[in-house]
Amino acid sequence: MQNKNAVLLFTVLLSFATLYTLSFNWVASNYEEEAEQYGAFVADSLESNGEISEDDWNTSAAQAAREFLRDSANAEIYPVFGHTYREVIEQELNLGLDLQGGMSVTLEVSIPDLFIALSDYSSNETFRQAIAQAKAAQRTTQGLTYVDLFERSWTELNGSSENPIDLWRIFHNLESKDLFPAQSTDEEIFIILQNESNTAIDNTESIIRKRIDQLGVAQPNVQKVSGGRILVELPGIDDRERARKQLKSTANLEFWETYFNDEIFARVSAANNAIGRSMSPELFGDEAPADSLLTLDQQRAMNPLFAYFQLETQRRSSVVGYTAIADTNRVNDLLKRPEAKRALQSDLRLMWEAKPSQSFAALYAIKDESGKGKAKLSGKSIIDARVSYDEIGDVVVSMTMDGEGTGIWGAMTESCAADNQRAVAVILDGLVFSAPSVQSAITNGRSQISFGSNQSIEDKMAEANDLASLLKAGSLPAPARIVDEVSVGPQLGEENIQAGFSSFVIALAVILLYMIFYYKGAGLVSNLALIANLFFLIGALASLGAALTLPGIAGIVLTIGMAVDANVLIYERIREEMRGGKGLMVALKDGYSKAYSAIIDANLTTLLTAFVLYSFGSGAIRGFATTLIIGIFTSLFSAIVLTRLVFFSRLENKKPISFYTDMTKDWFTKINVNFIGNRMKFYILSAVIVVGGIASLATKGLQYGVEFSGGTTFDVSFDEAVDVQQIRESLAVAFTEEGKMGNPIVQTKDSDAKVRIMTNYMIDNQDENQDELIQSALAEGLAVTGVDYTIDQYNKVDSTISDDFRTGAQNATVFSLLIIFLYIFFRFRKWQYGMGALVAMTHDVIIVLSAFSIFAGILPFTMEIDQAFIAAILTVIGYSINDTVVVFDRIREYVGLYGDKKEDTVLMNDALNSTLSRTINTSLSTFVVLLTIFLLGGDNIKGFVFALMIGVVVGTYSSIFIATPSVLDLSKKLKA
Repeated sequence: MQNKNAVLLFTVLLSFATLYTLSFNWVASNYEEEAEQYGAFVADSLESNGEISEDDWNTSAAQAAREFLRDSANAEIYPVFGHTYREVIEQELNLGLDLQGGMSVTLEVSIPDLFIALSDYSSNETFRQAIAQAKAAQRTTQGLTYVDLFERSWTELNGSSENPIDLWRIFHNLESKDLFPAQSTDEEIFIILQNESNTAIDNTESIIRKRIDQLGVAQPNVQKVSGGRILVELPGIDDRERARKQLKSTANLEFWETYFNDEIFARVSAANNAIGRSMSPELFGDEAPADSLLTLDQQRAMNPLFAYFQLETQRRSSVVGYTAIADTNRVNDLLKRPEAKRALQSDLRLMWEAKPSQSFAALYAIKDESGKGKAKLSGKSIIDARVSYDEIGDVVVSMTMDGEGTGIWGAMTESCAADNQRAVAVILDGLVFSAPSVQSAITNGRSQISFGSNQSIEDKMAEANDLASLLKAGSLPAPARIVDEVSVGPQLGEENIQAGFSSFVIALAVILLYMIFYYKGAGLVSNLALIANLFFLIGALASLGAALTLPGIAGIVLTIGMAVDANVLIYERIREEMRGGKGLMVALKDGYSKAYSAIIDANLTTLLTAFVLYSFGSGAIRGFATTLIIGIFTSLFSAIVLTRLVFFSRLENKKPISFYTDMTKDWFTKINVNFIGNRMKFYILSAVIVVGGIASLATKGLQYGVEFSGGTTFDVSFDEAVDVQQIRESLAVAFTEEGKMGNPIVQTKDSDAKVRIMTNYMIDNQDENQDELIQSALAEGLAVTGVDYTIDQYNKVDSTISDDFRTGAQNATVFSLLIIFLYIFFRFRKWQYGMGALVAMTHDVIIVLSAFSIFAGILPFTMEIDQAFIAAILTVIGYSINDTVVVFDRIREYVGLYGDKKEDTVLMNDALNSTLSRTINTSLSTFVVLLTIFLLGGDNIKGFVFALMIGVVVGTYSSIFIATPSVLDLSKKLKA
């Protein structure tokens, strides 16, 4: 073997590099064990001092361990190399959220709100209509940014307006006159808006990073993704509610002057009257019934606002009145009505308190002298925020302002103190945290935020710390909405690790034993290459900073099955050469040489689909694609280079090599099946299956997951078996929206104690507390069981992003088919080969889709169409073409050898029969691997693996009975 020493040196160096990469996991694990010991010591100390109870021990220990790791992030923990803990965890192989628990959130920055702020809250009707129209179009349009949609809407609406206006006049104001120069063209303004939106997204990403640092999460990931969205991954996060608030809080701090309630009672009463007249006009006017004759319902209809809202008439303050917390949304809807807004007038804003006491919330009267919702003083003037205590020892957040803010604050407080000690409201994200009466001017630039009286000191301290962190990190340039969220509980993560590891070990053992059984000594060499392949693969994943997910483990196990293919191709070639009378040395050289073409073509087609999957996928699916891509390269290196190195080293040392056992020596050597002669029978069989499948797809359809339909999915584990129908009926009531009962899908999973709940409740609602309301409705619906439960997994997908997922999936599938057609056409120089492959792949995709349509709701596991299913479809395409290319390669070889000496049907049958050994060995080993994952790999990937299992069977069938015969029927002559 040429360059043997160079190959050996490269392999040794690669092995050392892989060991070094994987050593980071070992070093980090040891240091984290020290942190756990420290946490246990702290918890023991707190418990012995009576500061915590036994029930709080685990929480305190975990908190202390996290603080230990956070505070020692820059401590050197790697001997010799001197790497810090922060550097070590950045280099180690990470576990995905599905293996260790945590949450993944996709945030979408509200560019419409940014544009409104840049316009100084312009009330221009055309501008506001364009904003709303572009926002509506954003939910159903892919491939265009919000700026593109706004430009289209503005051009259309302004062009048809009776009073058209130049766009620069909307944005050229006192604060933005330099940013939006006068006399700018609309095109120039659109460019500026695009730049400002990009800057807002960049700034949001930076601020989110600062906030995440305060959560104490190890190995967080914050990155921009397509569509101007921001992906945030928080592995191992315990308090998901706290994290959710930290992420989506705008942290928009404002200071407002207020009205006394008696100053605006008349306006509120006028609003109540206006709403009543609009909603129930028959109760007003000359023909209306007398007040004494009104029923209770009619009285409420005449006073729709006061039916839910009680005015504060007992004391003069900035509080207008109170309503039950459960009725705040109803009151909000009433106050948003046009007639209510006219009665209240533009200089009055009504805002809820942040910390309602008991079950009622107070509504404050805010004085908006600008009439545009623009505060005189904002959080931009805050230069420091820290937790402290007020005069009576209560927890507060103390704030210090810059010079400009100090001057404005002094003037505001001086004015309020002189005006009957009017209150100043401290507002964060639209909620009033405090509204103290101003006794005297505050000229030192300091202020405080208090937290009410209905919380414990511990809760106040936790919230104060979070608020201080938010204020120091800075406010977001525009509100950010959570459009996609996946939360996985730690218990489910542990179960996934166990299931994934078990399937991995058993699948590996099965393959190793089978290779020894079939190929004897050569099987041992292939097993050595297989183990080396896994070693290099995991090392490569670690060096790239990839996260190992459950689909990633499936990708590794699938790589094991597919890695066997290269060895099988080589070994079968060597056996053919030896049966032809060649010596071992010559057979080895010719076997490797003749197998290269099929190996390269087969792996390149699979690689193409993996690249497509990586481009269009996200999250765990991208992890699967990453594993598959790396696995292809490591498989080629280990199967071709390492095995060749071992074989030729043995030959040089006069050591024997065996490629079969006595039992398997002549397997598949005397088969002569007339595949081509029987092709019409298989055409008919496939046509019947495909037509039946299409009929099911047309009538029954597919069960789309929330990633493609939008909505929320909960995987819930109960402590005991529950009545699914009872849960479904209770949730239908709990998920009532706008008077219409919900229609949740409730399915059992592994047992009657585990259910999956899918709903589109509130998915199109823009309420900033959408997540909390969904969770509250779920709890209300599940309370009917009277059984304790845990939410193992939570996945919410907004309809705006589900459209993108669906379009991406369609594009990925079509693009994969097209790119493989072009590759086959290029490699085999005949369009018939490409068309035969395309027909076979389309056949396979339709059958897999049909199976999911027919068996959905019948088989005892989830068969949703989601991103994981699309990953399976693309993998099936790759596998199918892998098998097909091997046959095509042998046909091309035989055409070159025999040309017109053999009829085309005979030549094709010979090609199919000669590759049958490889086809059966590879398909069987891959199917066994997938069956192992299916049985042991956990419920969450059963649907994913089931699709792959069908794909392997159908892909093997189509490569023999569809793809190859199609080439013959489409060709006048193979050699042309």
